[in-house]
Amino acid sequence: MFEKTNWKNATAELLGTFFLIFFGVNEFINQPISTENNPLSNSYILLSVLKGLITLALTLMVLVHILGPISGCHLNPVITIPTMMSGQMNRDDGIAYMVAQIIGAILGFTLFNQINSLDGTKEVSILIFAMIGTTFFVTSLLTSQDPSSIGATLFIVASTAFGNVNPVIDIGRMVIGDSEWAFFGIVGSLLGCMWGWLIKENIIDR
Repeated sequence: MFEKTNWKNATAELLGTFFLIFFGVNEFINQPISTENNPLSNSYILLSVLKGLITLALTLMVLVHILGPISGCHLNPVITIPTMMSGQMNRDDGIAYMVAQIIGAILGFTLFNQINSLDGTKEVSILIFAMIGTTFFVTSLLTSQDPSSIGATLFIVASTAFGNVNPVIDIGRMVIGDSEWAFFGIVGSLLGCMWGWLIKENIIDR
């Protein structure tokens, strides 16, 4: 079993599902809730839901651009199963895809929840957010120069609080003393830059 598995494609499915969950799904499901202590207007809630829907859709669009030519960008067993049953992919690849999708989804939810529950360790949260955001940003821009994909990528990383993917901005803020957390954003962005390059070189272009 798995003698015919294309592990490059399965890895692309894992990464794609992770990014889809981490950026798109989490943005959509983590909507603000109106309470007595924090009342929210209906228009604010509606705009938040709309923003979540747009982010989810654009995340999927970007992933199709960068991973579609590699794995078909299934990111969902209900796409993989009929593809396998129709004979368009072998059983080994189909099973590997679905396992990769499950792992990617678990990692996407777990890491997002863990980062947001790091009480008193804001530095770690900023570093990891910047790293993942920059990884997605660099992978996308190195892979596709389509203006719609680039615009969608910028919207995603900016709207999901991962917009700080440029270390020059953090350096400027550090110089003027505007942010005590800027250093961790710089480190995260530089790490994400390397991860994005490694994904492009070893998965997309391999």
